[in-house]
Amino acid sequence: MFWLPELHDAVVTVDAISADADHPDALDIRSAGVEALLLCVSGQGEQLLLRQGSRAIRLNVRSGTVDQGPVRLRYALAGMARLEPQLLTLRRLVGLWRLGRMPADLFPSERRAPRWIELLRTLDALAAGASQREIAAALFGFETVERDWRGRSDYLRLRVQRLTATGRALVRGGYRFLLRGSNSR
Repeated sequence: MFWLPELHDAVVTVDAISADADHPDALDIRSAGVEALLLCVSGQGEQLLLRQGSRAIRLNVRSGTVDQGPVRLRYALAGMARLEPQLLTLRRLVGLWRLGRMPADLFPSERRAPRWIELLRTLDALAAGASQREIAAALFGFETVERDWRGRSDYLRLRVQRLTATGRALVRGGYRFLLRGSNSR
């Protein structure tokens, strides 16, 4: 998936400078060892997605092209707020360049993934017309709903209400906060 740098903190903007294949800094996406997807937008440069399974590196090529063979990359970094995710992207790129594969240790499991899965399942259920109680049963099990839906605590109903509200907010554009990471919330 392609994202502009303004929408995803980890996207690094680069200039691609043609290079000889034997240049010590040469990168050739055609032989990088991973899937390379390139989106060319007339007058707006290129967006490069390097992908191996669920791991990805995104670069915004503002000048030059990475599609014509080996290049050297010049990196455009500015400011402090987005520097950490961009430096991680560069560390991943160097790892790919050195190893010919995405370095697993630089792609830790996303700790928020279980929550995102709950949100997506909630949105699917809402789109199918499910009630909040039906959503709770699908997410947490029928027995839990039977025992706790009208119990002493409203925790289960409140949890489904929060999932519903958060899911709807994501649909209205809140997904952009996911791209910015935890620092934007």
